[in-house]
Amino acid sequence: MDKIVNALGLMSGTSMDGIDASLIKSDGEQYLDIIGNLYLKYDLELKNSLESFSNKINSIEDVEKNFQEYKTLERKITIKHSEISSKICKEYNVNPRIVGFHGQTILHKPNEKYSIQIGNASLLSQILKKDVIFNFRQNDILHGGDGAPLTPIYHQLLKKKLNIKKPVVFLNIGGIANFTYISNEHFLAKDIGPGNCLMDTYIKKIKKLNYDENGKIASQGKIDLTLINNILDHEYYNSIKKHSFDKKDFDINFVKGLSLEDALANLNYFTAKVISENIMKELKGEFEIILCGGGRKNNTLIKNLENLVNKKIIRIDEFDIDGDYIESQAFGYLSIRSLYKKIISFPSTTKVSNPITGGELVSFS
Repeated sequence: MDKIVNALGLMSGTSMDGIDASLIKSDGEQYLDIIGNLYLKYDLELKNSLESFSNKINSIEDVEKNFQEYKTLERKITIKHSEISSKICKEYNVNPRIVGFHGQTILHKPNEKYSIQIGNASLLSQILKKDVIFNFRQNDILHGGDGAPLTPIYHQLLKKKLNIKKPVVFLNIGGIANFTYISNEHFLAKDIGPGNCLMDTYIKKIKKLNYDENGKIASQGKIDLTLINNILDHEYYNSIKKHSFDKKDFDINFVKGLSLEDALANLNYFTAKVISENIMKELKGEFEIILCGGGRKNNTLIKNLENLVNKKIIRIDEFDIDGDYIESQAFGYLSIRSLYKKIISFPSTTKVSNPITGGELVSFS
């Protein structure tokens, strides 16, 4: 039996607003103790620099052309990760054996065999004086997978920990939405469309706000079902054919010319429609839906989803687990599995050719 160890998981999502950190204790298998979580918000300058850089990166060649800017951002991001790491370890008086460092995704193109996350694992290891696991996605991609989603194995552990007997869908709504379906016979996962990215992009562009709090503005607008159905029919949004997404796979142009309220109402409904259609196409029979990620705070989105899937959606917080930190906890768990050379992705979760481990270790010495 593998030793139970403390791990620190670090995650910065596609919203590029900050870093989630979680301390867990696990053996990389059935045992799990969630010790604590912490969030560090990026300062405005760093957030704007990241978004500006990300907007001009559409290929590896673009990274090479802007390499100096990439290296500057990489250092800043890594130092921010070291700050929250030191803070959470001090707050909970925990000395982690391993750090799972996801980094900040800039571009995800598995069909072209890469997924780029900014972050310098060697520098983080030296600052923290800890072993660090990074580059979780690449081994999966090299073996025919999409490198995403990677959280399903952790969702499977949560189902056991929470003693959920029925088939369950863990629906994670971050910048992109993904789901994990777990029953006695099946374990499968995929990205299923935009999450918060369309609404966030629009409101930032129009109102200089980071998001529509609780979906309040969207709740005041009018949904144009003809507009929604036209864009859904467009091949660009036929997301059922794709397994994982980059947020650049979607755009907001179809709401051009609408009022703020109507635009957000339509983006919100469209997001719910794509997610719900993908869930219903993929899954049959009875199952519960448990919601994680920042999108669970958007009441209008949840209402739209509940109407479209015709089910009550349960926020994971109802189980006394903070839904903001599932992914950072997952990368702590994945770092332990990677350390012990255990499988982190599966054909039914990433389309990889065979169940496979992943992540690279930087040893502090």
